[in-house]
Amino acid sequence: MTPDDSSALARRISDADRENAAVVLNRAVADGRLTWTEHAERLELVYGARTAADLSPLLADLHLPAPVDRTPKRLSAVFSKVLRAPEGMSPLHVRAVFGAAVLDLRSAATGEEVELRLSSLFGKIELTVAEDAVVLDEGGAVFGKRRIPGRPAGTPGAVIRLSGRNVFGKLTVRRA
Repeated sequence: MTPDDSSALARRISDADRENAAVVLNRAVADGRLTWTEHAERLELVYGARTAADLSPLLADLHLPAPVDRTPKRLSAVFSKVLRAPEGMSPLHVRAVFGAAVLDLRSAATGEEVELRLSSLFGKIELTVAEDAVVLDEGGAVFGKRRIPGRPAGTPGAVIRLSGRNVFGKLTVRRA
């Protein structure tokens, strides 16, 4: 898209376009190219943008990454144990059926949002997160258990959003 192409700038943008712009801003603040104040101001404008013309000036001084693939990745532990340290795998669907899935998420960057859908049936899922990670649990349990630590003190790091259901299973989140 060039600045002279007014029809491209008038194009209405999608939620995926806004999410890609948010990724650019998150990377820029993580790299030190934006302050947290600039990041917050631009992020508010990104989510309010309707057209490419609204979005363009917010990203003009930052390079654009490749489009984000929002197709969920899948990880299953069925009658087995799986150990992983996933990077850039959000959203990730994890399923433990009579097995265990152990994930190390300490490499999630400050400002990064990680989406996990965690489901277990007579299984166990264990997550290790950084000390400053914010863990938001939107899931539930039926004859199961979900143990999530409270919010960290100080400046928040990565945001880890959990959903899914434990049926006769267990979810444990530990801070490193």
